[in-house]
Amino acid sequence: MSHLKIALSVLLLLGNYKVESKAPVSKIEIVNGKFRDSCENPFFPWGFNYTNPEKIGLIEDSWSKKETREIIAQDFQEMKELGANVIRIHLQYNKFMIDAHTPNLQALNILEQLVKVAEEKKIYLLITGLGAYTKSDQPDWYDNMNDEERWDTHKIFWRSIANYIGKYNSVFAYDLMNEPVMAVNCKEINKCEWIVGDAFGSYHFIQNISRNPDNKFHSTIVRWADELKRAIRSVDEKTLVTIGFLPLGDLKPFSGSLDFISTHIYPETGKIDDAIQFILNNQSNVPLVITETATLNCDEYELLHFLKQIENKYEGAIGHYFGKTPGEHSDTILIDILHKNAIEFFTKNNPTTY
Repeated sequence: MSHLKIALSVLLLLGNYKVESKAPVSKIEIVNGKFRDSCENPFFPWGFNYTNPEKIGLIEDSWSKKETREIIAQDFQEMKELGANVIRIHLQYNKFMIDAHTPNLQALNILEQLVKVAEEKKIYLLITGLGAYTKSDQPDWYDNMNDEERWDTHKIFWRSIANYIGKYNSVFAYDLMNEPVMAVNCKEINKCEWIVGDAFGSYHFIQNISRNPDNKFHSTIVRWADELKRAIRSVDEKTLVTIGFLPLGDLKPFSGSLDFISTHIYPETGKIDDAIQFILNNQSNVPLVITETATLNCDEYELLHFLKQIENKYEGAIGHYFGKTPGEHSDTILIDILHKNAIEFFTKNNPTTY
């Protein structure tokens, strides 16, 4: 057989295999309002908020167990195979702080292991922190803090996280807090709870960052974000910083403090135009990423219409993954059908070629 035929045979054989690049992921930065990697390739975040309630609960609840970490690693791989290039994970304050001043080194070490898994699988993580998802788990000393004390321990939390994992390229960004609000239900200073509202699916997702009703929403969150970002930058100069906001009002004032703006928006049937207008009204000099969305309040055609209408006005979107691939969901249980449809929507409509 000639050398040419041998070469052609080898190429045909290789064509039956997927050869994965050995190159590591590179740090994501922002150039002219767009996400780029260090080689200036475009990056459009598209992926999932990650939980696995059936097998592990909240991510840190059992992650000291080897089998839990193996489940998480398998879920990371499954999300990547579904087309995700970014996974948003949620970290709880009480799991990372022993007291107001002392980080939990064991938790930090396990987090670093998970970041290494993401690095190996070539997928990015959006790290959301300061979670207080289970109200009964919050320490009394944390609940009893005033604004200044609370902000001080938030800075220690984020400086510790950034010090441990900021060096890894797979850390896409830090999301300082999920859906912060200002002095909700506070008629007097400190006369309200830090955790706001009723539980959704047994978890709480919204927190006050101040319990002073005299404080203004925009200026107070800017001060809080600036202080936390300075704490992060003292140990990590590169990783991007954002906040996952509720879709309320004007988010543009935060563009001076954050590297990009994040919002959580679930378009509603009959109000799709309102969701579109909210995105259009919040264009600024930094990227806008929809870090939570799904067909919670609309069907897939309406959600697709929403995304089509805001094309070139947003720089990424993140849905939800609950620890099951589409094939593992039941076709007869309603919640499984909803979750399956949500995953398939993100897989079918993935705009990325990254």
